[in-house]
Parts: sequence; structure tokens; C-alpha cells
Amino acid sequence: MKLSSLILLFFSLSLASLHAQIYVPSFYFTDLEGKGFTNASLVQDIPTMVMLFDPYCEHCDQQAEWIAGAAEELKHVQFVFVTIEPEVDPIKAFKERHFSEVDLPNLHFLQDLNFKFEDYFGYTNDAVNIYLYKPGKKQPKYFGKEQKAEVLLKYL
Repeated sequence: MKLSSLILLFFSLSLASLHAQIYVPSFYFTDLEGKGFTNASLVQDIPTMVMLFDPYCEHCDQQAEWIAGAAEELKHVQFVFVTIEPEVDPIKAFKERHFSEVDLPNLHFLQDLNFKFEDYFGYTNDAVNIYLYKPGKKQPKYFGKEQKAEVLLKYL
């Protein structure tokens, strides 16, 4: 009886790990078409990078270049780029400039038109704010500056 209970427990834990959730805080932003996008819109069992960015920021350009340059290794990650930029055209230009040639299936560009990013993710005072969420881990890895893709991969 004890062996069957252990086997059942192992099977249950294995199943739970297959469907590990990401613990991104609840948020509400809008996509570039003006539709709502929340944490519930995210795929729950893959790593996630949330980045507060400015489409005019050279540090953000560098980060995007490093991500695009390692797109093949980062295909398993969903990227959520959030900006307070109210105009859509500069955001689309940033996206086109860095990601038009790469295949990242879970790439999202969102606008924080109500200035709520800090309410959702915490105080930010850096040029680039990156939060890495690994499925099953409640605490994100935070970076206050741009990071090369190989550094991101270590935490994703």
C-alpha cells in the first residue's frame, strides 16, 4: 500500500510540474490595437520576460538587439514589452526595427496608458527594467539595466 501511495504522489507531482504557472502579477495594459491585455493573456507554462521600455531609449535598443540576435535560443520565452509612450507609431517602428526579421512567437508590445506599471511590478528608476519569470517560481529575477541574451537564458 505504501509503495502505491508513493507512486501516486510522484505521478501527481510530475503532472503538476508539467503545468507550472508563471507568477506574473495581475496587470492590465493595452496592445497596439487598443485591446486589453492582462496577465491572464499570457501562456502559463513558459518563461516570461517583462520589460518596461521607451522606444527612443538607446539602452532599450541594445536590449532588443541582443534578444533579436538570439531569437532562435529564445523562442521558448514570451516577451512583454511595456511602454508609457502614448503614440503607437514609435512603438511599431521600434518593433519593426528590431524584430521584423526574427521569429519570436510570443512577442507582445503593450502600452501603459494609465501609468500603472509601478503599481503592478514595483518602483522603477532605471533606464531598462527587466523582470524574468520562470514557471513555478514566485520571485522574478530583476535587472535594472540591459542584459546580454546569454545572461537572460541563465535565468529562463
